[in-house]
Amino acid sequence: MRAAGSKPGVYPVTGTVEGATGGAGGNGLGNADPVGLLADLPDLLAPLREEMLANLVMIGQTPAPTGREELRVQYMMDRFAESGLPEAGPDEAGNAVGFLPGRVGDRTVLLVAHLDTIVPETVDHNATVLADRIEGPGISDNSLGAAALTMLPTVLQKLNVQLDCNLQLLGSVKSLDRGDHAGLKFFLDHAHRPYDYGICVEGVPLGRLNYFSIGTIRGDISCRVRPVESRSYGSESAIVVLNYIINRILAIETPTRPFTKIRIARVRAGKSYDVDPDKAVLGFEINSHSDEMIGRVTEQIEDIVSEMSARHAVDAELDVFFRRTAGGLRFSHPLIRACVQVMEGLGIEPDQGHSPSELSEFIARDIPAVTLGISEGSKHHDQIDYVMIEPVMRGMAQLVGLLLALDRGDADAPVAT
Repeated sequence: MRAAGSKPGVYPVTGTVEGATGGAGGNGLGNADPVGLLADLPDLLAPLREEMLANLVMIGQTPAPTGREELRVQYMMDRFAESGLPEAGPDEAGNAVGFLPGRVGDRTVLLVAHLDTIVPETVDHNATVLADRIEGPGISDNSLGAAALTMLPTVLQKLNVQLDCNLQLLGSVKSLDRGDHAGLKFFLDHAHRPYDYGICVEGVPLGRLNYFSIGTIRGDISCRVRPVESRSYGSESAIVVLNYIINRILAIETPTRPFTKIRIARVRAGKSYDVDPDKAVLGFEINSHSDEMIGRVTEQIEDIVSEMSARHAVDAELDVFFRRTAGGLRFSHPLIRACVQVMEGLGIEPDQGHSPSELSEFIARDIPAVTLGISEGSKHHDQIDYVMIEPVMRGMAQLVGLLLALDRGDADAPVAT
């Protein structure tokens, strides 16, 4: 791993963080009363707000569609180098990697935020800073998560926090859509050390506490009309055949227990009103608490596609490009209890759910992990995304509080059965 290169644009912080140091030989905030510590953290972090928001705007205004995250990777590495991380650079997959060694170093927490967005490079990425919020394409998913991870070394330094455990920081690439978490997969599959815990950092919402991954597959069904010379009878419009397939898929029976859902997500076909399309593509997703049920539904869809291909003289193909097995932690797991205690100490209401994130990669490797959000806000596909400014530093305090809890061993207790 090579060291990060140039170090442009440091954003000055006005004021100092008062009362954040511990006694001799202490761990900074680690010696403070845990309850009082959590309540004080947002105020202690307040002087860093402008720097945090500047990082958010800089990252948000840097286009990063899946597979084209290089500029965000370089920005994150530059910030890591400015923070004095002894190891900061890209790995072979193009991820931004930083390592902060602990005083003891017998355990390691991996924090990851995906750097890519669903926003094309052609979209205007300028961010708008208002009195109470920041608006911009992809600002909540996942520019804020990336900014939080970028700022974490600075936050710990300002609070004089020296952890016993190591922190591995990862800005992952190729996470969304067909990227299929390729960056994180590569990193975990080629890890140089074991990871005891994982924290996935997402922009919104504050209070997000995901610790279970629902089983999921995503795929495309493409229909292409065969050339006249290769068929013995007439064929219909590709979109008409695709409609037959959609109707058959929607007729598949799915149980309420285990929860199973088929989602028809998008259809792409046609270039003109007066020409029958010769190709059409359907995007779909299957979610279930049961991997066995996902397998059954997938087999039925495969049969439908094969039948429609033969019946209507089209080349119909199924391409499954995304798979996630169901699994995760129990609510009784000490990591979850530690998260809830930190959130409650900061006045954050935990919101448990199954929102997609890099969490599934940790689950697949039996690494206890959670997904957390940093602020309130919203992400839209047809409107401007935004994040609220006021809760951001409380979201950062949440990360610090959880790291202190993990460092104390609060999540190391035996798991209840």
